Amino acid sequence: MKSISSGVFSRSRSALKAMLAAFLAGVVFVLLLWQGILERPEAGLRDRIISHLVKEQPSNLLILEIDSASIEAIGQWPWPRSVHARAINQLENAGIRSLMIDVDFSSPSSIGGDRELEQAIQSISKDIPTYLPVFVQRRSQAESALMIRRPITALADSVELVSVNMHPSSDGLVRYLSVGFRWPDEFYRGAWSALAEQSDSGTWVDYTISPQSFRYVRFIDLLQGRVPDEVLRGRDVLIGATAIELGDTLATPIHQVLPGVVIQALGAQTLRNGGLYSPSPLVGFVILALVLFVAAVVFSRCQWRQGLLMLGVAIGVWSGVFVWAYLEAQLLLDVFKPILLSALVYVAVNLARLDAVTLERLWLQISLSDNEALLNRIVATTNDYILCVDRSGRITKANQSIQTLCELSESDMEGASLEAIMPDARHGVMELPDEPFDTYLVTQGGHHIPAQATVSRVATSGDAIFTVVLRDLRERVERERELEYRASYDALTGLLNRSAFFDRVNETLQNHSAGCLVCLDIDYFRDVNDTYGHAAGDTLLAAIAGRITQFVGTLGCCARIGGDGFALWLPGLRYSAGGSEFCGSLLEHLERPLALAGVDGPSVEVSATVGAADYQGKKSTADKAANECSATPAEIMLRQAADAMRLGKQEGVAVRCYNQNDQQAALRRLELVPAIRTHIQNNAFNLVYQPKLELNTLTPVGCEALLRWPHSANEYISVAQLIEVAENSRQIVPLTRWVVETLLSQESEWERLGRPRHLALNLSPRLFQDRVFFDGLKDLLRSSSGYFDIECEITETALLDNEGLAREMVSELIDSGASIAIDDFGTGYSSLAYLQSLRASVLKIDKSFVSYIQEFPNNQVIVRSTINMAHDLGMTVVAEGVETADDERFLHASGCDLVQGYLYGKPMALADFDRWLADRKQARTRPMISS
Repeated sequence: MKSISSGVFSRSRSALKAMLAAFLAGVVFVLLLWQGILERPEAGLRDRIISHLVKEQPSNLLILEIDSASIEAIGQWPWPRSVHARAINQLENAGIRSLMIDVDFSSPSSIGGDRELEQAIQSISKDIPTYLPVFVQRRSQAESALMIRRPITALADSVELVSVNMHPSSDGLVRYLSVGFRWPDEFYRGAWSALAEQSDSGTWVDYTISPQSFRYVRFIDLLQGRVPDEVLRGRDVLIGATAIELGDTLATPIHQVLPGVVIQALGAQTLRNGGLYSPSPLVGFVILALVLFVAAVVFSRCQWRQGLLMLGVAIGVWSGVFVWAYLEAQLLLDVFKPILLSALVYVAVNLARLDAVTLERLWLQISLSDNEALLNRIVATTNDYILCVDRSGRITKANQSIQTLCELSESDMEGASLEAIMPDARHGVMELPDEPFDTYLVTQGGHHIPAQATVSRVATSGDAIFTVVLRDLRERVERERELEYRASYDALTGLLNRSAFFDRVNETLQNHSAGCLVCLDIDYFRDVNDTYGHAAGDTLLAAIAGRITQFVGTLGCCARIGGDGFALWLPGLRYSAGGSEFCGSLLEHLERPLALAGVDGPSVEVSATVGAADYQGKKSTADKAANECSATPAEIMLRQAADAMRLGKQEGVAVRCYNQNDQQAALRRLELVPAIRTHIQNNAFNLVYQPKLELNTLTPVGCEALLRWPHSANEYISVAQLIEVAENSRQIVPLTRWVVETLLSQESEWERLGRPRHLALNLSPRLFQDRVFFDGLKDLLRSSSGYFDIECEITETALLDNEGLAREMVSELIDSGASIAIDDFGTGYSSLAYLQSLRASVLKIDKSFVSYIQEFPNNQVIVRSTINMAHDLGMTVVAEGVETADDERFLHASGCDLVQGYLYGKPMALADFDRWLADRKQARTRPMISS
């Protein structure tokens, strides 16, 4: 009896726990429902089911589209309202059943047509129901107050106004169309209700109706008469925007984004089909309460496996009920909520049956399963390669990454020896380093892959397990190789770069006592870039590099040392013993015509200049001088070869070898650079003056100011060497500025003493590349008191680099008060074209044509013709270098204007110039030597 009562009590207690658990599940469900958490998944599940029920249905609705093609064809938006009027008239003539125009006519048109539209609407509305839209909107984005938009009175009086406001649900999708709205005392029914001929019906939109159920006609097709009346007759027509750019689109559950006019048509068709409605909240609550009760009773009376089966059956049955109610009864039931409530009750009831120990074990199994799944997922998806290895070195587990890398399947790898894929493990996994180390893997195809390995021991209750984490180092190794290559080779040509070339040369000198270093520069490479573009220039450099490499072969090594500069090292070869012939043959090989890809026209023919330097041994004077600045033999030879190449360009020879004199001259030039700067700062340079005389009377008219190295320096530096170094060390600008400033500082004294005011000074061609200097020179000339009649002497070479800029600067000098003389005429290109446009007023014949002219008949012809030509151009002629009386007689007979030379006076200091002037004034004018 006790056992029976005990069993009854146990069953009663178990049933009570199950019912209590079901009640708690219901409480949890109510809390979720109250928070609104279930609405979105409810709508999502319903939409998913409904999406499988979509089909086309017969419909009388026709949508007249205001689409992109129609807007483009008419050519503007908004359209003149006469366009709408024409369409309405055509619809009336076609005999449509009703008309809904979803276009905003709430304000008069600025482009006309209101009267035509009014007449068309009044005409069609007499016999055909016609509807125009009315809608409510905010006054502005910043205000919450609402306003109503109605068609203008002339249009509204003859039609029914209907609401087109559609309000999305909380998820932003349009699901329900309201019955309309009241403002404030007038009621406007929905457009869908009007088209369905119902007065007060809102509805859920039936999205099982495919939008393709409706007939679509383009507005422009109607206007252009391409739509037969049979297509329109008896139809309910909706005119509305479907063009995306008009923005009249809304998001929907099934069909993504639809134009507003299509949603109106779906609502009207839904109402024509009887509408789609949802149970009232009370009915819905009753249904959920029944579901809770039935689920609690059923799940509390069966085991968990049976309950799970029953839950599956219930889900299928309820889904079927939902579909039947939707299609047959036009009723939209909840589907997710009853299923969720049933599942909650099932879980709660079965959890209530478990005791504390079982619950703890279940939770532990779930946790372990989750952790294992997480670890397996991490291992499987990581980019690293992971192996598990036992004490004997056998692989027990391998992730997918290393299987793919080694081209082996999981079955092939498990049980295999670690040594088979990582040879460094041949002494056993116990002997591998504890710290990360570099190693390599061997794939199924025998390829070696660099990797970094980290070996760790995993503490377990059984045998030791080791994890080997490998990281692919191919990218790092490739990057290191690329960096190493870039550090040694030129990216464009593939030749050695300067640093690697020096290392190669110095290395070979350990085994060779002789060698020749060749420096090569492409002539006029800049012109190739300017004419064909930098891409063509790069192609040319690569082609030249290929020819050099092919020609040198195994004789030595090649490098690119600059923009268009190359260097070659020929160990064991001297310039005098085969090097000269090598350089000549190399130039012949390089100067063959070259066709450049992408360059139209004839092949490019290049020329080059070569400088060479021999290795002089460790005890050479060159090394001794260079060692003071820690230069290597390679650096010394390259500098010497480059110097020889530069001198070769100046001398006009293709190949030149560096010699002892070049070395001494180079050292001397290096010493002059700081000396020039110091003498400028100390105001130490000297100016000398060579008289210039009017030939007919031999009256001094001025002089030419010339620069001389300081006498206090106890050394002689020629003017040519001084100017060369100043030009190449960028000191010609401050040096010329010093000359001009020094002369201008003497101007007041010259005026006081009455010295001749004509003063000539020389301007280097390099100065014509410096716009800033010329701006400063103009300012200096303008600061003159006006006594000096300054004449700037320029040579023809000043125009070669940039003729346009040089002409511009010359004109500015003339405008600043200076005159221009062409110096050394006849020694350069002697172009006659620039004499006409240069505005020069003086032409100086070079002394090489004047001195001892009686001994050179050809020079007489040149000088006589030059004087005649200059006079014809209105220029004054100055002959420099007059040495003898015979020179003077010839020039006088030829009509020369001014002369200067040693016959009258050498360049002299200012004090000597004053004495010379005094002597000329006191002496009787020497009569001209008769011709």
